[in-house]
Amino acid sequence: MEDYSEYIAKVRSGVIHIEYLVQGNVVASGSGFFSKGHLITNNHVFQGPNNATVNLSYQPNQEISSRKTIELAYSEFRDSFVSGSDVNNYDFALLDIKELCAEGLYEFELGVDISPDVGKPILLLGYPLEHKNLTCHFGMISSLYVSGQTNIIQIDASVNQSNSGGPLIDIESGKVIGIVTRKGTGLTKLFDQLLNILDQNVSFLTASQAVVHVGGVNLIEALTAGQNQIKFLAKEIQRSANVGIGYAFSIQHVADEAIFHE
Repeated sequence: MEDYSEYIAKVRSGVIHIEYLVQGNVVASGSGFFSKGHLITNNHVFQGPNNATVNLSYQPNQEISSRKTIELAYSEFRDSFVSGSDVNNYDFALLDIKELCAEGLYEFELGVDISPDVGKPILLLGYPLEHKNLTCHFGMISSLYVSGQTNIIQIDASVNQSNSGGPLIDIESGKVIGIVTRKGTGLTKLFDQLLNILDQNVSFLTASQAVVHVGGVNLIEALTAGQNQIKFLAKEIQRSANVGIGYAFSIQHVADEAIFHE
């Protein structure tokens, strides 16, 4: 494999870590990248808690101490929205954040002239699994298909939680050809139903005014703790379930926006 360290060193400042904090704790995170003065990410990554603080960070060199962070209230982050498409369509958001523009970040070029052929080698950059350091993974395009109106790029690469919103890069040109959207887990929608049921159970037990003691133990508190423990374990299973497949939406959907034709 060729050495791409020089390329990554050149572009790394343009990859943004997006974190949502509530009361100082990270409750959600994702990735994004900078192009033509705008932050680009998934729309589902942009949809954070209204009461959150948003940390936008980048790492200009591979020393973790170089990490720089811009802190915004979610209301400020939300107001930076320029255009986009929801998760059921092209799943992207374009954001105009003045504080990022002032940082002199690397700006990626969109590869609308690049054909995303099956077998083409790619790399993806982002901040998966809540890592604070930029992570690079290599792979190849394994399939192309259309879902609704969306052009989907399936990739054989290690895509993980919080890679969402990061750039999918054509190795030969160094241009972005897609936005990483999700990993393939092998889990069906039944697993999502399980998580919803656990949430409902916890909400019901928490709201309950009943007090039932057996042998000095409050059964309502014990049941709530048990449901929370099962939910924690289920989340860990969901996090670790990775079949080595990822999906990205074609960058063409973003490139059609007016700002890329000015």
